[in-house]
Amino acid sequence: MSRPLRLILLAAALLLAACASSEPESAQNDEHEHEEGGLYTCGMHPEVVNEGPGSCPICGMDLTPLRRPEAAAAPAGEKTIKYWVAPMDPTYIADQPGKSPMGMDLVPVYEDDAPKASENVVVIDPTVVQNMGVRIAKATVGPIFRHVRTLGEIEVAEDEVSVVNLRYSGWIERIRVDETGAEVKKGQTLFEIYSPEVVAAQDELLLALRSEGPDGPRVKATRTRLRNWDVPSSVLDAAIKAGEARRTIPVIAPRSGFVLHKEVVEGARVNAGKDLYRIGNLQSIWVRTEVYEHDAAWVRTGQKASMELAFAAGRQIVGEVSYVYPTLNTKSRTLTVRLEFPNPGLELKPGMFATVLIETRRKDDALIVPTEAILHSGERQLVFVSKGIGRYEPRDIDTGVVGDRHLTEVTAGLTAGESIVISGQFLLDSESQLQEAINKLLAARLQKGGDDPPTLEEAPDAERWTCPMHPEIQTDQAGSCPICGMDLVPMAPPAAADHSAHGH
Repeated sequence: MSRPLRLILLAAALLLAACASSEPESAQNDEHEHEEGGLYTCGMHPEVVNEGPGSCPICGMDLTPLRRPEAAAAPAGEKTIKYWVAPMDPTYIADQPGKSPMGMDLVPVYEDDAPKASENVVVIDPTVVQNMGVRIAKATVGPIFRHVRTLGEIEVAEDEVSVVNLRYSGWIERIRVDETGAEVKKGQTLFEIYSPEVVAAQDELLLALRSEGPDGPRVKATRTRLRNWDVPSSVLDAAIKAGEARRTIPVIAPRSGFVLHKEVVEGARVNAGKDLYRIGNLQSIWVRTEVYEHDAAWVRTGQKASMELAFAAGRQIVGEVSYVYPTLNTKSRTLTVRLEFPNPGLELKPGMFATVLIETRRKDDALIVPTEAILHSGERQLVFVSKGIGRYEPRDIDTGVVGDRHLTEVTAGLTAGESIVISGQFLLDSESQLQEAINKLLAARLQKGGDDPPTLEEAPDAERWTCPMHPEIQTDQAGSCPICGMDLVPMAPPAAADHSAHGH
């Protein structure tokens, strides 16, 4: 081999050695960390905590590191460890690192992260918060309203209906309005009738005028009788002018509108008091509807109402509540409500059904929050106020109107602009109760002054078996977990647990 070739090979070897020695220290540390292991959890099931890497026993996903080993022992001067807790049993607390009764490494809880009883704040790891799907919204000031939704039937307004009948008997000579539904004007002739009584009264009036003059007592009495029979004055004036009685008398419409009902035909004899025509004005109509008993207390006269018809979906007609009936239907447990709507184009026909919305209560400057953010627990109403990433404060509130669009009025307990949890609050509530129990255990331990870690219940002396995923499952013999089906594992005796917890 020539000398230049040997020099080239030597330079390449030195370069490879330099590259190998300059490998990043962080990569070596990461590899060292992976080899040594640590706490790992499942991204989909944060309750699964395992010592070292592996797969989730529920979904089979690869576990991810929960906390770096260097963070398990906080460097001096950075964070102060308050106590140590079992990852699968937060009620198992120790003063020193060690093993839990299930054989898992205890994890530290720092002073800054530990919940304080005076603060009443729930502290959750941000990773767990993300897995829980916690969503935040702000309490705002704005309008809130509530509608009562029901069905109604359109009908003719009772105060816009007139009935035509006669106060004398006779025979129909000629009908001028012969169709139901025909439109008529006030003063228009409906039909003409021949009545012997009216003809006789006219003859009597003419005779009295010739014998007594226009101011005679018989003239006044006869005029009064004919006027009480609703004989038009024009008929009497024409008879006096002609000097003979009119044979037929015209009957006129008392109002403008439409013929809703007709009970007369040409040539028929009619008796006094019989209803012959029913005329209604449809420029303003009524809608009669029923509201349930629990909504009846909020409906008032004058409230705004809107109506939507099947043939005009999406278009609303605005009216108001005109009358609330004073009695409740004892069979259906509903209250009858009458609404009034304008009908200028006569689109609203009596007999139609409509969807009705009654605006029962409205406030324009209320403090409102999403209804889903409120937890109802007996007499309490609770929300969780966000105090920063991973910190949530349970807050009792008072509510007012439960309105549409999934909004609720808050009358006390919140201020505008505060951020509240609207998703995942049930898990936060469970965590709040758990942290409250831990605080009570810590307080009891401080009062005792003992070194033994408090637990919810003393473990039995005999060997027992438990589920790694559900530590509340404890039996006297091996078997399978009735919840998840995993094999039960032996529990460490109380003495061994205390020994490992205190590092003896």
